[in-house]
Amino acid sequence: MNKEIISKAINKYGREREHLMNILRELESLSEDNYLDVETLSELAEQMNIPKSAVAGFVDFYTMFKTTPRAKYVIRICKSTSCHIMGARTIFEEIESILDIKPGEATRDGIFYLETCQCLGVCSVAPAMMINYDIHGNLTPERLKKIIDDYRKKEPVDGEACGPEVEGKKCIIEGTPQTKRLLENVGVVNPLEIDTYVAKGGFDALKKALGMDRGDIIDIIKDSGLRGRGGAGFPAGMKWSFVTKGDMQKYVICNADEGEPGTFKDRILMEENPQALVEGMAICGYAIDASIGYIYIRGEFRRSIIRLQKAIDQARAKGYLGKNIFGSSFSFDIFIKEGGGAYVCGEETSLINSMEGKRGYPRFKPPFPGVTGFMGKPSNVNNVETLMSVPMIIEKGADWYKSVGLAGCTGTKLYCLSGKMNRTGLVELPMGATLREIIDIHGGGMKCGSKFKFAQVGGSAGGMLGEDLMDIPLDIDNPMKHGVTLGSGVVLVADQNTCPVDFLLQILSFFEHESCGQCVPCRVGTSHLHAMVKKFAERKASISDIDLMIKKAELMKKTSLCALGQSPVMPIVTILKYFRSDFEKHCDPSHRCPECESSLTTYYIF
Repeated sequence: MNKEIISKAINKYGREREHLMNILRELESLSEDNYLDVETLSELAEQMNIPKSAVAGFVDFYTMFKTTPRAKYVIRICKSTSCHIMGARTIFEEIESILDIKPGEATRDGIFYLETCQCLGVCSVAPAMMINYDIHGNLTPERLKKIIDDYRKKEPVDGEACGPEVEGKKCIIEGTPQTKRLLENVGVVNPLEIDTYVAKGGFDALKKALGMDRGDIIDIIKDSGLRGRGGAGFPAGMKWSFVTKGDMQKYVICNADEGEPGTFKDRILMEENPQALVEGMAICGYAIDASIGYIYIRGEFRRSIIRLQKAIDQARAKGYLGKNIFGSSFSFDIFIKEGGGAYVCGEETSLINSMEGKRGYPRFKPPFPGVTGFMGKPSNVNNVETLMSVPMIIEKGADWYKSVGLAGCTGTKLYCLSGKMNRTGLVELPMGATLREIIDIHGGGMKCGSKFKFAQVGGSAGGMLGEDLMDIPLDIDNPMKHGVTLGSGVVLVADQNTCPVDFLLQILSFFEHESCGQCVPCRVGTSHLHAMVKKFAERKASISDIDLMIKKAELMKKTSLCALGQSPVMPIVTILKYFRSDFEKHCDPSHRCPECESSLTTYYIF
């Protein structure tokens, strides 16, 4: 790539290292074969005055970048647990047959390149794949052939990347009794037209907030009981109050790096009502006296990125962002920063490092981001669902917000339903809905009369619930008493045909792949755990390996730097609680398990 093209990309975004991700994305998009060659990276490093090793390390860290040629169309087939139990293996075998290539290979005509990937955030339409930035769900061998044929005949898609909802499958469950607050305007407002949001009372909460004392806003958020919806459940108002006071640059950061397998709520919110996120961030900015907001969003979420940018541009044009909003002394603006395919960047300090143009390594805490965050300045980090709850709380009051839910976990929660149910998709219910209610009422019961075996709640970092726990409230606190976490709201249901050993194999494959490698306990531990469960799948393990696996995971929990290395213990312990006998059977060399055998001979093992 010539120097002028590289210079143009740098000038478009800026020479500061924090713009490295967007510049690389721009340059990659200009390549016919979707890759970044070594000469381009070297020239980029020189022009930006960044060490070549730093640029090379950055590109190597993020899985969406490649330094070797791919093809016109890059096919990424999801192998996460939701897609796995819904037949991703069959899809992968079919596409290998159609294209006559393996992962990491391109077709002879240079049209298609095949990769595996983790969750694409469309788990309700599993199994799924992404071709460049177009999402295709509900895949079958027949549909797959048609899709591939269509791409052979057409030019790359311009404009918005297509999503699963254009293929006849909505990602929101309708027709069941719900308490819609966050989803109230979905399908009502036009995500591409800010005036439709304003007509429904949009930005009234921001205008109201600007007439209030900053401390009073934080007190209302505290009184509402709003807790972080990204997984940790930390009280949002308290987190806001921790941001350093004083006359200095501060930031509002929206964590939209929704990478937890089984989660797709934030993607839908951003695609269908992006203006509400803009308003929520602006209110937070006023409350903590910040002047700039950033949305760090998964690079795979192309449609969300396009719609958010349009919402931001329209808000600026209307005066809802920018200088002296609503004639006040408050000025605030929002910018988008893209991720590059790294699950660990869902952790707030890893996310901040990525925003700064670095590898997404977690930082030691303290100091916390509220004191030393982006560029060393005080920063508040909340996820999409949390920030989009803010306008309604300011507009309708804390008492209204906590009129539903539980005493310690107020408001509604978005639950992401996937797996072996007749209906899958997003539902909004009062915090504390039970698994039985979710499956029987909103999921329409088990798929095709199959039998419930277990549900994984909280994503790959979560645990398993059996029939004995189907009536506990799925809030932030109650599942923890049973060794499970609600996390971001994943409810993945498995039926009697799911092998627990095979299921755990996919989870630990995910953790090994996604470990950033910074700390030894996680880097080594995830590899060991994956190798151990693979021994069970291969029927080469001994019964003593069961307790050894738990012991290793518990040690990782105590010693790993961030939540990624601390998480594998939960799925391991909870799945063994219910299915230890299955692992014991897999110690018998004569035992036959078609599920494990199929996984071991396809793409699942990195």
